[in-house]
Amino acid sequence: MAGTKKYLSDAALQQALTVTDLTETHTPVHAVRLMVNEIVEGLVRSGWPRACIQTGPRIVSAEENYGLLGYDPAEITLGSEHTRWVSEHSLLRTQTTSQIPAALQRAAQERKTGEMILLAAPGITFRRDSRDRWHCAEPHQMDIWVLGDPELSDRDHLLRLVGDILGAAVPEKPWVYSDSPHHYTEGGIEVNVLNDGANVEVLECGLIATSLLRRLEIDPRRHGGLALGMGLDRLTMLRKGIPDIRLLRDSNERVQAQMLDLRPWNAVSRLPSISRDISVAVSPGLSEEVLTERMLQAAGDCSGWIEEMQIKGRWVSSELPPQAIERLGLLADQENVLLRVVLRDCSRSITTAEANALYERIQSALHEGAPGAGYRMDLTVR
Repeated sequence: MAGTKKYLSDAALQQALTVTDLTETHTPVHAVRLMVNEIVEGLVRSGWPRACIQTGPRIVSAEENYGLLGYDPAEITLGSEHTRWVSEHSLLRTQTTSQIPAALQRAAQERKTGEMILLAAPGITFRRDSRDRWHCAEPHQMDIWVLGDPELSDRDHLLRLVGDILGAAVPEKPWVYSDSPHHYTEGGIEVNVLNDGANVEVLECGLIATSLLRRLEIDPRRHGGLALGMGLDRLTMLRKGIPDIRLLRDSNERVQAQMLDLRPWNAVSRLPSISRDISVAVSPGLSEEVLTERMLQAAGDCSGWIEEMQIKGRWVSSELPPQAIERLGLLADQENVLLRVVLRDCSRSITTAEANALYERIQSALHEGAPGAGYRMDLTVR
C-alpha cells in the first residue's frame, strides 16, 4: 500500500501493547466496560438480537484495517500521519472495524433467511490525534453491525438503532445527525449529542455498502444491514458528566473510586493550569497530530500533565523579520510554528520548576532549527 510510513520503535510498540484496554472483561471493572454492557443489554431490551462479541489483536494487517473496508491506498490515513505502523503491512489498529470483515463473513455463512445477527466489537484503538479534553491517542471504540435480509438496509432501521443505543448510553440527552459519507457504508451519517449547548460527536453509521458485501464475497441479494461505530470514552464522559478524558485513567484514588459505576461525576478539585506558548522551527506542513505525538513522546511519564496543545500560528521565513529568524534559528525550507501547551495534573499542583523542565523537554524535542534557538513565552497560571 502506498504512503510514507514511519515505523514505531520497539519501546513505543511495547508501551502501546501494555496500555490497559478498559473494555476487557479480565481487567478490573471500569465505567467504560460498564458502558459496553449498558449498550449491549439495552439493545436486547429494545428488541435487537443479543450481541456476538468480537475481540481481536491490537496489531492487525493493513488489509484488515483499511483494504477490505474500501480505503483508497493513496489516502493520508495510510501514511504515518494518523497511523502507527509496526511494519510494511501491519499496524496498531486505528478502528475496531478491523475486526468486522471476517466476523461478517462468518455471520453470512451462518445466517438464515429472516434472521438478524448483531456483531459488537469493543476495544482500544491507536491514533495520532490532537490533544484536548475530548481527544486522546488511545481511544476506546465499539462497532455495532447488524446483518439481516436486504430489507434491513433502510434509513428508518438505522435511526432506530442509533436511538436505541443512545437511549441506553445517554438517556434523555438530545442528539442530531448530518450526512457523512464513509468507505464501507451507503447513506452515512454522523451523530452528535447536545451537551451544555455544544455538539459532541459520538458515532458514525450507515447502511452496509453493497460494494463491501461483494468485496467480502457476501451475496447482497441475500444479505444487508447496518454498520455503526461509536466512541465509548465520550459516551462514558457524557453519561457521567466527566470533564476531561484523562480522568478515565487517572490514578488518583478519589477519581478511580468514581470509575466503578455510571453514576454522575462528583467534581474532584480542579487545580490551576499552567500555559505557555512555545515557538519552534520545524519542517513545513507537520500536522497537529504529528506535533502532538512528538510532544507526548518527549513528555514521557509526564504526558498525563498535558491538558491541551493548540497550533496558534504558522509562518514561513518570508513572513518574519530578520531578527526573528535569527533568534528562532529558522533554517532554509523550515517554518515557524507557535504552540500553546496547557499543563494541569488532575490530582496535584505542578510546580513552576516541574513545568519549566517539561516545557524545555518539549521544545528541545520539537525544535528542528539551529541548536539552542527558539522563543519561549512566560508562564501563565490560570
